[in-house]
Amino acid sequence: MTLDPTQIDKVANDLRSFFRAEFRSKKIKKLDPAFYKNLTSALNSLNEEAEKSLKAQDITSYMDLKKKVSDLEKDFKALFQRRFEKIATLSIYPLDSELMNSLTPEEKEFIVQLHNMMQDQQNLLINKLAAPQEAKGEVVVQPGKPLAAEKEPEPVEEEAEETLDESPGQKEPEYVLVRIFGDQPPIAQPDRDYYLHDNDLVYLPEPFADILINRKAAQLVSLPDIS
Repeated sequence: MTLDPTQIDKVANDLRSFFRAEFRSKKIKKLDPAFYKNLTSALNSLNEEAEKSLKAQDITSYMDLKKKVSDLEKDFKALFQRRFEKIATLSIYPLDSELMNSLTPEEKEFIVQLHNMMQDQQNLLINKLAAPQEAKGEVVVQPGKPLAAEKEPEPVEEEAEETLDESPGQKEPEYVLVRIFGDQPPIAQPDRDYYLHDNDLVYLPEPFADILINRKAAQLVSLPDIS
């Protein structure tokens, strides 16, 4: 389906609006069932118009259209990372109706497949743990109790990652949008571990974002207010 410029702008604005809401919420937000189809239509329409401009040798229009394509793709990548991180986590647990009603048809299909894989892996691990531990001529070793000839391994001390101070009752930090420069090593923070890659667009707690910005590993991104 080909979209006109007004429809494309609406898709872009809806993406940015939902993008902010999803990153600021711990729960997964309800998404329009046609969201991904509309986004695909917008990208296809922009690319078609860009090709027409290129054939007409209208380079200015071509560059403008390609920038819109790039902006849409970057915003979608950031939304995908945050939303599907939640979906992957929720797939471990029973899939309730509230969750399923918040997902698009594509997401429902994905989370059901992932949930089944998680259940299969869980059952596989249980079967392995429940397998007979003793047979003729074999020595049974209880989990966590090494043989007398063995020594407990010494814990490896690792250099602690720079983390945010968090005390009981501390107010939840504000989240800000940043662009990451360069692939970063895993960084442990109080809320979770972060795996950041070059050109990622992510919402981060403001104190953590300030640390990365001061290290020249990130840049603050300002989104226009469309409310």
